[in-house]
Amino acid sequence: MVIRRTIGLGAAASSILMVCAGCFSTSEPSASAGEPDDAAARCLTADDADEMADRVLQLVNLERGEAGLPPVLPDPTLMKIAGDYGCKMIEDGFFGHYDPDDGRGPAERAVARRYRFYAVGENLAAGQQTAAEAMRVWMESPSHKSIILDERWTEVGVAVRFGGEHGVYWVQEFGDPAGY
Repeated sequence: MVIRRTIGLGAAASSILMVCAGCFSTSEPSASAGEPDDAAARCLTADDADEMADRVLQLVNLERGEAGLPPVLPDPTLMKIAGDYGCKMIEDGFFGHYDPDDGRGPAERAVARRYRFYAVGENLAAGQQTAAEAMRVWMESPSHKSIILDERWTEVGVAVRFGGEHGVYWVQEFGDPAGY
């Protein structure tokens, strides 16, 4: 999903263009949150979660390099957004770009974290056991691949969280930051 936002002076006047990329899961996502059991609803960060996220970043930049694009660099705010959203999906028992509780999508989550941007993009995956598997699924999807290879991105946040219905949740938050 790509969201474009134009930042004005003072109060932000925005125009938003969304291109939905969907999301990938190795199992059928539930249509509604329901009441997940406590054990499955816990969001966990395994010891190697940061290494797995770093591997996704390496693979993203490898793909971008092969396409003649500059690498994206990790951004702490986007990393926090990605990690928090992975936990939110696990804890609330859903999988998708929009939070069913409040209807917020990637742009609203970025604004809430005070990330100033011209555009943001998000890729989600669930159930894949390795970074290579998650990247393969994204790169085989034209819409997800187009987000990874979008020339606007200079920053990214990647998170891997464990728990919930799918076991492993992969979140990529791409950003074209507004000048400060």
